[in-house]
Amino acid sequence: MSIVKKKITKWQDPLFLLRKIVDNYEGSDLVFLYSALNKQNKKSFSYLALFPRKKIISNNFSDVKTIIKSSKERWFGYFSYELCCQFENIATTKKSHIDLPKIYLVNFNLYFEFDHSKKIITVFFSNDKYLNEVLKYKVKTDVKSNLKVKDFSSNFSNKNYLKKISDIKKMIENGDFFQMNLTRKFYGNFNKENNQQQNFKLFEDLTKSSPANYSSFLKLAKNYIISSSPELFLKIDNKIVKSRPIKGTIARGKNKIADAKNKLILKNSVKDRAENLMIVDLVRNDFSKFCEVGSVKINNLFKIDGYKNIYHMSSEVIGKISKNYSSLDALQYCFPPGSMTGAPKVKAMQLISDMEKIERGLYSGAIGFLEGDDLNFSVVIRTLIIREKKFEFQSGGAITYDSLPIDELKEIFDKSKSITDLLKINTISANK
Repeated sequence: MSIVKKKITKWQDPLFLLRKIVDNYEGSDLVFLYSALNKQNKKSFSYLALFPRKKIISNNFSDVKTIIKSSKERWFGYFSYELCCQFENIATTKKSHIDLPKIYLVNFNLYFEFDHSKKIITVFFSNDKYLNEVLKYKVKTDVKSNLKVKDFSSNFSNKNYLKKISDIKKMIENGDFFQMNLTRKFYGNFNKENNQQQNFKLFEDLTKSSPANYSSFLKLAKNYIISSSPELFLKIDNKIVKSRPIKGTIARGKNKIADAKNKLILKNSVKDRAENLMIVDLVRNDFSKFCEVGSVKINNLFKIDGYKNIYHMSSEVIGKISKNYSSLDALQYCFPPGSMTGAPKVKAMQLISDMEKIERGLYSGAIGFLEGDDLNFSVVIRTLIIREKKFEFQSGGAITYDSLPIDELKEIFDKSKSITDLLKINTISANK
C-alpha cells in the first residue's frame, strides 16, 4: 500500500516531535531533514519520515535509476561520493573507516511535512495506525552522554596536508588544472556505544552550535548521520533546477568590529571570488548537458551568508531541464557536487583519489529526497557519521594558485569546529 492519505494538523516544533519519536520509536530507519533556519528561501520546509515500507540499498546507480524512474513515490536517503567512479574514469581507493552502501533510499509509511512560514504540518501516511502510534508518544527523561574519544586519527598529518597543498599549487602553475578540493578525514572510536537518544542529543547540540539551512538526522540500520550542512546541491521543482555552490570561507570575528571586518574581507577577496566563479562555471557547464538552451542563469553571484561560526560566499545557478532528460539524469550529470571537486571536474576527482587515498563515502555526496521528477538534496558537509563505537567526519577546502597552505589548514579547523567541540577533541592532535 502506498501513501494514500494526508492530513493537516496543528503546528508543533519539529525538533520537539522528533524528540518524542526518538524516545519511543524502535524502527530500523528514520529520516529528519531540518530547514527551519533557511534564510535563503521564504518557503522553508522540514521533513520527518519513519516506519520504512520499501528500501533501495545498492552500490550501483544504474540499477537504482531504473527502479526510481518507474516510481512516483517519495524516497528519502543519500547518494555517496564514490558513485563518481561509475560516471567517470576515477580510481577506487581503500574503504572508509565506516563503510556505508553507496546508495540508501527509503520509502516510508509515514512522513510529516513542516511548512515553517505558514506554521502548518501536513501528514502523509499509508495507514492510520502509523499516525496513531506516533500521537501516543511522550517525551521521556533527559539523557546524557559521557562519550570519550580514543584512537583519534586522520588520513593526513598537518605536515603532509600542507605539503599536498604546495604540490597542488605547483600543478596549477604548470597548467594541469585550475582548482582542487582537498579534504581530510578524521576518524576514531568512542569508549562505548551511544544509544538512539544520545545520538539525537548530539544532533540537537550541533543545531545549536552550528545552525544551518540543511541540517539532518538519519538513522539507517546501525548508522547515524548527523549533519549541519549550509549548502544546496540540487533542487528540482516542475523542471526548474537550482544549485547553490559555496566557495569562500572566513571565520566570524570575536566582536562586532572584527566580525564586520572579516565579512568585508571575504566579500572583497579576489581569491575567494575566483574560487567561487570557477565552481559556478563548472555547475553551469554541468547544467548545460541537460537544460534547455539559453535557460541557464546565474543569481546572487558572490552572496555572503553569515552562520554562527563562519561566513560563506555562495552563488545560485538555475536552469530548465529539457524534456529529453529526467531529474535523475540531472543528478547524474551534476554528481558529485562541483564545490567538492574542483575544475576541471574529472581531473580534480582523479587527483582527489590519488592524494586522499581513502573513500570520502557519504561526505561530498548528497542527502535529501526525491519524488517523481522533483528532488531536493543538500551537499554532505559538516557531517558526523556514527556506527556503534566508530565515528568519522571530514573537512577541506578549495586549493587555487593563490592559496596559502597555512590558511587552508586553518580553514579545515574552522569548518570542523562545531563537530570537534561537540566531541571535545582537537583536530590538530590527529597525526601531528
